[in-house]
Amino acid sequence: MTRVPVLAVTAGDPAGIGPEIILKVLTPPPRLGVALVIIGDLRVFAQTARRLRLRLPRWRVMARDTVWSPSLQQPTFLDCRTGVRARPGRSGAAAGRASLTYLDEGIALCRARQAHGLVTGPVTKWAVQRARPGFVGQTEYLARAFGARGVVMMFASQRLRVALVTRHLPLRQAARAATPRLWRDTLIGVERALRAQLGVRRPRLAVCGLNPHAGEGGRFGDEERRVIVPVLRRLRRAGLRCDGPFAADGFFAQARRYDAVVCGYHDQGLIPFKMLARDRGCQLSLGLPVVRTSPDHGSALDIAGRGRADPGAMRYALAFAARLLTASR
Repeated sequence: MTRVPVLAVTAGDPAGIGPEIILKVLTPPPRLGVALVIIGDLRVFAQTARRLRLRLPRWRVMARDTVWSPSLQQPTFLDCRTGVRARPGRSGAAAGRASLTYLDEGIALCRARQAHGLVTGPVTKWAVQRARPGFVGQTEYLARAFGARGVVMMFASQRLRVALVTRHLPLRQAARAATPRLWRDTLIGVERALRAQLGVRRPRLAVCGLNPHAGEGGRFGDEERRVIVPVLRRLRRAGLRCDGPFAADGFFAQARRYDAVVCGYHDQGLIPFKMLARDRGCQLSLGLPVVRTSPDHGSALDIAGRGRADPGAMRYALAFAARLLTASR
């Protein structure tokens, strides 16, 4: 096991903005106190650099299954050579397979303890699903690969942290999926991660209700009084500091009073987060055996290859993961 903390950075969809934002972040290479290993297809990065008139970093290129040593001064590029012919903005099964290859290589480095954390570039879910039916998302894929249960998706920025009880589910299924056990496990997982990973000594959590006006006493749904309130009461008696459920439409103006906000479904948490973070935030997976962050956006096929992608979220994801890694060593 190397003593130098290593971050593996996967390219995501080769037809998306992943290669572009990685190149922009690495020009010049940031000083993060960790060694970087970029995982993708060198041919795709070279084509992206030529098309957008970006510089290729002066990285060391290695092939798969190569013995290598990390460097704090110079990034390493792991060339997967998938043979994918990526056209910007036009994803498909081949790009989906390549995305999974990059992710699998990152997982393999972590399992071999050659990397200690992952920063995953954005993938196109429907393209990956063509190559791997049943694929839900990178968070779920990583949880299965590492055999981790109770993984929670959190989004973090300087202004707000949001954790989700349910993730990529149709809205009509989210209420049924948000069982008392899932609420309890999510809240406990968030509280523990705030203590262990983020150094918050006495976390204070806020919980948003599922329904408009947090159900308004049962007029707009009973999930709050039937599911959420009993869970919060039990957790408070156990010593966990958690307030709510709050009506989400008026809550977020006071969110900074809390260390994290726990939301019942995807858009409830992600809309206010992305409005506040504005490319200065990232996703953090809680409950994995390695640090994992990711930009808080998708593969943006509509602007891929045009040079318009903002690298801010990728820069934040790298810096945040590096900070967590160096603090834990």
